Amino acid sequence: MRKINYKDLPIYQNKKEGEFLIKKDIVDNFPQNFAITEKDNDNIEYATTSGTTSNRMEIIRKKNWWQEEYKRTYKNNSLLKEYLDNGYRKAIFTTAQCSNLMCFMDKLPMEKRIINNTLYVNSTFNPWTWSKEDIEQITEELNLFKPYYLDADPVYLAIYLLLYKKYQIEEELYIPKIITLSYEYVNKNTRKYIEDNYNTEILNLYGTTEFGYIFIENEQGKMKLCPDLVDIRLEPIDSKNNIYTLIIDSYKNEYMPLINYRVGDMVQATPEEYAKFSTEKQVSRMAGREKDYDRIKLPVTVVDDIFSEFEDILIYQLQYVSKNKLIIRYETRNFKKLEDEKEKQLVKEIEKLNIGDVQIKHIQAISPERSGKFAIIKFWEE
Repeated sequence: MRKINYKDLPIYQNKKEGEFLIKKDIVDNFPQNFAITEKDNDNIEYATTSGTTSNRMEIIRKKNWWQEEYKRTYKNNSLLKEYLDNGYRKAIFTTAQCSNLMCFMDKLPMEKRIINNTLYVNSTFNPWTWSKEDIEQITEELNLFKPYYLDADPVYLAIYLLLYKKYQIEEELYIPKIITLSYEYVNKNTRKYIEDNYNTEILNLYGTTEFGYIFIENEQGKMKLCPDLVDIRLEPIDSKNNIYTLIIDSYKNEYMPLINYRVGDMVQATPEEYAKFSTEKQVSRMAGREKDYDRIKLPVTVVDDIFSEFEDILIYQLQYVSKNKLIIRYETRNFKKLEDEKEKQLVKEIEKLNIGDVQIKHIQAISPERSGKFAIIKFWEE
């Protein structure tokens, strides 16, 4: 392991005591701010973050770093540990955009998308464009490959299930032993829809490209820290809603240690969880982006709790078309518009939040962002 005191790195030398590291610090003067030398080049590779929390940024990491990260993470769950220990097959079902893993934007045959015993399922940027033939192919590939473990973006998996039913696919839905939902915020309705279709263990997994996984859902439905080479502090944001932003010390990547790093993602923790966090390292759930909170002064959890009362809604987005005017855009489990009374009720509940004048629109195919992920709150100038 590369031996270096993080304080000797240029990125930290101009930081005042207690000052947070943020993504802009990483982007500015990269990679010189991490003092990468020519002799390091054979040991490192470069990757790009997805851009969910802020603009995409390039990072450095040791070659094959994610394989070590999987080991650190999966040992925290018995089924994932079994997958790892026995070399079972895995499938990844997320955006086809280039990210921390692979990039398959072309229609390659199945065998070309199997890397290290892992099948990369999707090669289409926008899942709403999947044809019946695409859904048949995905279903056939999963049944042929038979992955023990499916790691999925919840929105992509939900759209796949929706179209599987719409196209009346004859081949049986493949059920893996375990599913993790990661890559973006998991709203309650999307999760419930996935649970209704898969009789298997499903859990939430949170991490980022720059430091890997840090939270995994436990048996009680709480998000538990994956403790190896990382420490986390919770910085209060919204005491009324028990919302905290994540401050991270990560030593996982010796080429890019992240110390006092303000990630930009938030969690919700009960007063008891917050008081005991230093020892129990557990929170209730993820709570969206700090960037969104700064704009509407509400965590996405409050919005999501309202939508969870309207279970027919599968995917939704609050789109600000002007500074104080937003449109609720939604798609349902059956592609049908909500009854007028339900729409009015939903609008009324959102209006109580005082986050703008509200309209509502049933829309098919809410598009992903350039990152390949789906924005729950989208602002007019973005």
